[in-house]
Formats: sequence, structure tokens, C-alpha cells
Amino acid sequence: MKLSLLKPDEILLDSEIFLSENILNNYMESINGQNTNLKTQFTPKLFPTAIIFGEIFKLFELPEGTIHLSQKITNSMPVPQNSKIHTIAKLTKNTIRGENRFLTLKINIYDQNKNSYCESIANLLVQKEK
Repeated sequence: MKLSLLKPDEILLDSEIFLSENILNNYMESINGQNTNLKTQFTPKLFPTAIIFGEIFKLFELPEGTIHLSQKITNSMPVPQNSKIHTIAKLTKNTIRGENRFLTLKINIYDQNKNSYCESIANLLVQKEK
């Protein structure tokens, strides 16, 4: 399904994700070009959100040329390595200006007790499909 066809307030993802050491190592290798063992018990701040975006884009299509315009991440507390998180991601805006579509996605990440780890708001520009 195309992400651009969804209406505001539609849930994109509501699930639990285990942030395993293996996934973290793959992430660190992709951003550093090498597998780096972290010397902290917490994940890098962008890691949970990056994994969740990966899960969203497995479910929803975006056309080539989509641009990630901005992202704001507000962290409430650090996310421990090898932890299970609960995430709710939804589309909050889907507007058209000229020949372009602007999408806003909001991701909330919680621990198992529903305490907030972080909130992320991302804006995407989807150019007119040819």
C-alpha cells in the first residue's frame, strides 16, 4: 500500500519490537562502516527510530525521489540495549502543495510499562509520481 494514500490519524504501526544486540550491531556497522561494540548499556538515540522507520517502510511504499525533509526526536529516557519496546506510529498530516505531497509521521516509543522513551516527528516530501 502507498503511504501517500493514507488519511491523517491512520495507524502505520502498533507493535512490539525487540532491539537485539544483533540488530544494533548491524545498525552500527551501517552508520560507521564497522561493527562497533558500544561501551554503554543504552542504544544510540537515533537507533530505535531508525529501526521503526525500517519496519514502516516494509509495510508501505514510497516512490523514488521521496525526500526526508526534517525530523525532531524528543527523548524522555534512554533505551536500554536488548530491550523490548512498544511503538505506535501514525500519519498525522497528508497535504498537497503544488505538485508535491507532504507527509508527517509521528512515532511514539514506550517501555513495557507504557513509560515514554521518545517521540519522533518526521516530515517527508513526495514528489509527483510520473
